[in-house]
Amino acid sequence: MSRDEQTLHRLEEAAQRLAQVIAPAFDAAGACFAVLGFTIGEGGWATWVSNAERGDVITALREMADNLERKLDTPPGSRIQ
Repeated sequence: MSRDEQTLHRLEEAAQRLAQVIAPAFDAAGACFAVLGFTIGEGGWATWVSNAERGDVITALREMADNLERKLDTPPGSRIQ
């Protein structure tokens, strides 16, 4: 395993531990979460953990990306537009 693969593995394990910590609160609220980790640039990678279905995460990310491109902030407690 290369150094980059070892780093990614450690970060994925950290994301899984984070998900285990926050999942009960989100589940109790009937809410979903997704945590995205990534590097920038050629040869980069991305990884994620979530308690939601893949399709729902994709929809939420697209909606959030649209808001970010329009420079719309989504304040805490508001619904994604």
